[in-house]
Amino acid sequence: MQILLLIIASTFSGIFAGMGMGGGTFLIPILSLFFGVSQLICQSTNVVCFLVLAIVCFVVYAKNKLIDYKVVLCVVFPSVILSTVASIFAIKVSSNILQICFSCFIILIGIFYFIKAVLNIKKEKEKEEFENRKYLKVK
Repeated sequence: MQILLLIIASTFSGIFAGMGMGGGTFLIPILSLFFGVSQLICQSTNVVCFLVLAIVCFVVYAKNKLIDYKVVLCVVFPSVILSTVASIFAIKVSSNILQICFSCFIILIGIFYFIKAVLNIKKEKEKEEFENRKYLKVK
């Protein structure tokens, strides 16, 4: 039964990753909350999953000539350096602190997207009101 649940969790993680949300956002809490896996192992598993997905995505995008290699170089080097620093940090601190950091990160992302959605709704409403005023003046 546990294998079936892991397959389901992995499937949803892959779906979220394919939609651009990031599969780890789903996979890490599922593994740690429901399967009792330590935060460090969860994050390590997520990195391995991400690497496989990143290679597949890179090949697909490269094949379709959708990669700006100048931008890639500007992003890759800082990412490698910061990922290395974060990995060293993750190894040195306890699993509880990692869980707190990850939880705060997820909460901040949620707040950011909530504010972004509210601002987009406000912008759409203002645009609609402007269009309505413009329409009324033309008549």
